[in-house]
Amino acid sequence: RLRRLLGKKEKHRQGTDPGQEDERTRTKAMNNALRRLIFVPSSFVPRTATFNGEACLKSSAWLSRPMASSASFFSRSYSLQAGERSSSSQRIGFVGVGAMGRPMCQNLLKSGQDVVVCDTNEEVLKEFQSMGAEVVTSPAALARSAGVETVISMLPSAAHVERVFGGEDGILSVGAGELQPKFFIDCSSTGPQCSLNMQQQLGQSGDLTFVDAPVSGGVPGAEAATLTFMVGAPSEEIFERVQAVLVPTVGKQAVHCGTTGAGQSTKLCNNLVLGITMAGVSEAMALGQKLGLDPENLSRVFNSSSAQCWSTSLYNPCPGVMPGVPSSRDYENGFLTELMIKDLTSAQQAAEGAKADIFLGKLANDLYQKMQSDHQRKDFSAIYRFIYGGKACSGDN
Repeated sequence: RLRRLLGKKEKHRQGTDPGQEDERTRTKAMNNALRRLIFVPSSFVPRTATFNGEACLKSSAWLSRPMASSASFFSRSYSLQAGERSSSSQRIGFVGVGAMGRPMCQNLLKSGQDVVVCDTNEEVLKEFQSMGAEVVTSPAALARSAGVETVISMLPSAAHVERVFGGEDGILSVGAGELQPKFFIDCSSTGPQCSLNMQQQLGQSGDLTFVDAPVSGGVPGAEAATLTFMVGAPSEEIFERVQAVLVPTVGKQAVHCGTTGAGQSTKLCNNLVLGITMAGVSEAMALGQKLGLDPENLSRVFNSSSAQCWSTSLYNPCPGVMPGVPSSRDYENGFLTELMIKDLTSAQQAAEGAKADIFLGKLANDLYQKMQSDHQRKDFSAIYRFIYGGKACSGDN
């Protein structure tokens, strides 16, 4: 296609003086042709294809400076087939393979990364061992694992993060001479102060870097590798390093929210909205049902009108309306209500420190806390059933 385009230009120029040829016209023709080559629909590209665009672009004497930015597109590697290893893979440690960490770690392995998994659940460790991962049962053992460059953690709370790093058998209990990883990415939701404390603590131990990168997308996003990472990193260079590890193997995008702790602050604000909107959607769905409306039809209206939000379109709380979400499996294997309470409480504490008012956030937190303690182990969308008395779409309880 490139030859045809340039051939047409050559025919058009026949009979002209080559010395009077407009170099800018030639450059424009080449750039237009390259753009057509660059923006190839992904469906036409083999999944294992890797483009060496740098060599291609440098070979052209006509390439203008603005087009050089397109080289990054060419150098991107597509997903590997199962069982293949990436030639650029690094050895990564992963701490915490619960509801969120498990699919995230699985996606790292599927992408060809060499992973060392750390958890106390021996059954889950056996599963990862069968997938080709090395497994350990303590953070200290992970810290001594030869060749581990980066550690990702996905833990329930700030207390867990503090124990993993500073506990008796924690990462920092290992001497500097034995400590292998130098770069730590915490994807837990802990609040900004925990991240600031960790960065300060690791900073005292030498050339160690701690970055907060909490996620949005829930278990479905973790399973589909479509998570969004909210990154608190002290520099653009460190953010790019985080992005190279997490995207696209574990998530779809990473956003640089600011320096250390800014990712956690962003996550608090995000989950404040999420907790409030889920309570609102559950309240309206339960009301509609008691007014004789069909929940599935009501959801369809919500999703095509001003009520549309993540809780209506991707995480509907009414059982029977949407497959593959926690409400379709008795509110199991999702984002625990007790974790939503933790996040909303952290948001209230942060608001007090910042002298900000969050009236709806406090009301939502009170509602989630009214759920019995055993119900708080259910997904937070269970507020539809246990607070508002909502029924399943089919009429089953």
